[in-house]
Amino acid sequence: MAGARIELQSAALERALLALRAALKDVAPLLAELGQIIVGQALDSFEDEAGPDGAPWAASQRAILQGGQTLADSGLLRSSIQNEVEIMPDAVIVGSSRVYAAIHQFGGRAGRGHAVTLPARPFLPDEKTVAMAEIEAAITRHFAKAGL
Repeated sequence: MAGARIELQSAALERALLALRAALKDVAPLLAELGQIIVGQALDSFEDEAGPDGAPWAASQRAILQGGQTLADSGLLRSSIQNEVEIMPDAVIVGSSRVYAAIHQFGGRAGRGHAVTLPARPFLPDEKTVAMAEIEAAITRHFAKAGL
């Protein structure tokens, strides 16, 4: 995934997944659900024009001059997130393959000669902003299905 990717690490989450793997043998349904929770949170950022922490994005020049939403000109960045959920044996990767995703997520210098400074407009949650309550609820449901 060349664009932007945030890696979430949680010892408690890893322990829960190991216990679930031992009980279920197939954690793919849980991982798919966790991926969709994170994708949903990222998509909400585009709708709300705010980061996963709720902080509003700085309006883009295009949105100011032409109207519309920030980071929504063609919709390609937003739609790339929907299509970038990969289920690994023990992980879920959510991100965007768009080469410009990282500059929007983290901000920085862009354009010819890096003449423009773009503000960070985070759309992917990180350890501090991920919807942990939803993730914990999904894990609890899968433990209950496994009879644990």
